[in-house]
Order: sequence, then structure tokens, then C-alpha cells
Amino acid sequence: MSQNDDDEPMLRPDGHRYQKPESRETTINKEVVYAVLGVLVVIIAILIATGAVPIFPGG
Repeated sequence: MSQNDDDEPMLRPDGHRYQKPESRETTINKEVVYAVLGVLVVIIAILIATGAVPIFPGG
């Protein structure tokens, strides 16, 4: 074993570091952010489809 392996006890054989699982709070926060972004995209798509937001003005 090299000295590098001793310094990195959580290093996996494939070279990637171990990452602990996300907490439930972090997971919920990410889900909320993705939901808000999804709703925003849907609203913008509806506005574009109805012509309220012109994509190519003057056309």
C-alpha cells in the first residue's frame, strides 16, 4: 500500500471518494426547487403558445 492510500481511507478502489447519502432535508429542498422550476417552464410555455410572449417580434 502506498502512502497515498493511507492518507485517503475513504477512497474506493475505482478512484472515487465516498460520499455520504444526502439528508432528507436536502432531498426535500431539491424536490421543491425542481418543482418550482418545472412550473415556471410550463407557465412560460403556455404564454408562448397563446401568443402572450412573442418569440419573434414583428413577424
